[in-house]
Amino acid sequence: MTSNPVALRASESQDEAKPLLDEAEQKCDEVVEAIGFGNWSLMLVILLGFLFMGDSIEATLLSFLYDCVGGAFDPNPFEASTVISIVFAGEIVGAAFAGPIADQYWRKGVSLASGFFLGIFGLASAFSDRFDTFIALRFFVGVGIGTNPIPYDLLAEQIPASMRGRVLMSSSIFWAIGTLYTVGAAWITLPIWSWRSLAVACALPPLIVAFALLPVLNESPRWLLEEERREEAAAVLRQLAKRNDKADDKAVDAAIAKVAEGGDDASVSRGFDFPVAWKNFMSLFDARRLCTTVAVWIVWFSFGLLYYGMTLLVTRSYVVADDDDSFTCRFNYTKIFATFTSELVGALLLFATIDVFGRVTCGVVSYTLTALFLIPVALEASGTFVWLYLALAFATAASSTSWVHITELYSTDVRSTAHTLVFIVGRFGGFASGYVVENGNSIAFATTVLIIASAVSAAATLTLRETMGERLT
Repeated sequence: MTSNPVALRASESQDEAKPLLDEAEQKCDEVVEAIGFGNWSLMLVILLGFLFMGDSIEATLLSFLYDCVGGAFDPNPFEASTVISIVFAGEIVGAAFAGPIADQYWRKGVSLASGFFLGIFGLASAFSDRFDTFIALRFFVGVGIGTNPIPYDLLAEQIPASMRGRVLMSSSIFWAIGTLYTVGAAWITLPIWSWRSLAVACALPPLIVAFALLPVLNESPRWLLEEERREEAAAVLRQLAKRNDKADDKAVDAAIAKVAEGGDDASVSRGFDFPVAWKNFMSLFDARRLCTTVAVWIVWFSFGLLYYGMTLLVTRSYVVADDDDSFTCRFNYTKIFATFTSELVGALLLFATIDVFGRVTCGVVSYTLTALFLIPVALEASGTFVWLYLALAFATAASSTSWVHITELYSTDVRSTAHTLVFIVGRFGGFASGYVVENGNSIAFATTVLIIASAVSAAATLTLRETMGERLT
């Protein structure tokens, strides 16, 4: 645990309690390592992976909605771009609230809210008959996406350090599957029915997963310790040990007992305190964290612009043009689906290498290769499919590295605040991508901007410390 005064609530009694709490957190790490990665851990990864997939589904859906909703409501080009940007605006608002709430009050509840918001408001938007109503509902879909970093953090805090990178990378595999799911659903529904059926198909998976998680999702034991709810943290660890068939391990049981020593009543919660949330925010810019925070904000803005810009670039490259109607809602689904399989390739590549070469090396190499493979696209050289395929594969690997890295760069007391803030910064990049790629600019200009964004991400990643194998603090 760090010496951040916010984590100890700036009181003398808590200063005195710090050594005991630090020892409890180390014992918690020992328990997590001893429990290891069992069948229950695998099930949790799969369920949270499907929840994380909801973000991917909605991100890919945006690239179809620009043309399809444009054809249904006949907005002007700027209003059509709002179909994309309003979701990013909702994500910014959702993340702004999700981080402070998760750090102070409830990681589990915020994680569940992600799936319910995506499902409920996504379904409602599918049946809206007015453009302004549709835009409002899509805003709340964005709010749900904005909570997405929290289940990612919750998972990171329950995984042994030795395999944390690969486990978190599995979320990117689910992301790639979500992308292919959306393209496949569009391929089936759009030629036969309409964009409304596609919106329904995209809203159902996160809603189903949220209901499945309700009876099984645990609170983060590390976060409970940060809140000095040690008995409750010990209870969660016992449950994890039982579910991973380690309930009879005497060493695990003894370590859990150490975690609970000096614990408060498990029913006591500090609740949400705005001054504490503000102090958490300001602590990201203190002398210890300023350089890290500036660098990760640069990385996340640039990769937000890069990744979402590339997603839009792919569908723009393969939209079926119609001289009589700028909003055609017709695409070359074969090439779009084939191109997006590159995300799965990129995720699998990083899954095999992130715990071998580390976060910094994988990030720098992936961002650099993305920029290089986009150059022929900007020059409008032949073989667009191949260059887009390779660029998107490495863009997926690069952005996935940044997701893993952010969970390890900050301590538990501010992890979700830091993660949701960079998520917001990334969404500003995503917000801008619609106007860079879809606002009448040439493909050469749009791709050049994406090349610059990728190069900037590579340079900023190079300044960050390596965290591979480190225990969470």
